[in-house]
Amino acid sequence: MTKEVEVLIKLGKDEIVASALKSIGGNVSLENFSSATVLTNGKEVYVSLRNQYKYLPINTIYYFDVGVNITTQTTYKNSVANPYNYSTERTIPYFKSTEDINKHIDFVKHAIGNLEGFEDDLIIRENEDFYAIEVVSESQESSYKIKKGTGEIYDEFHAHLEPIPFDIDDAEEFKEVDFPEILK
Repeated sequence: MTKEVEVLIKLGKDEIVASALKSIGGNVSLENFSSATVLTNGKEVYVSLRNQYKYLPINTIYYFDVGVNITTQTTYKNSVANPYNYSTERTIPYFKSTEDINKHIDFVKHAIGNLEGFEDDLIIRENEDFYAIEVVSESQESSYKIKKGTGEIYDEFHAHLEPIPFDIDDAEEFKEVDFPEILK
């Protein structure tokens, strides 16, 4: 681990995440994300701000996930839209959960069933009569629809993805920082 990374890690998770939020700028806070993770590969420190469940009403676009490389002061963000090609002239807002949004997400989660151990992203695009669902993981890509009112799942599509055809050097891989362990 480089000296620069050691110094950053000693600041602690809260201060590192606050630094990442500050570098994003605008009107963004931890309330815009369901999780914040600090990662390092020993040479760089990276903060991942994420929303696992991405709900989009009709004709909306949001930033759901943001990555900030604290070491290089680089920010990565990607918008998700409903419909796919929806765009706006205005500044794209960061997602912020509300009670109404949580009701939609809970309906979809209930319709899907057991999500215990589910760690992937679930994109929920609302339509007039159904929710279009998209799930992408390292090993599978799925899409289907859930009928509003009944929760019936239909138009299912699943594709198994091939692993990347080369090995990633473990020394270069970003891993979550275990702060209690590091600060011993």
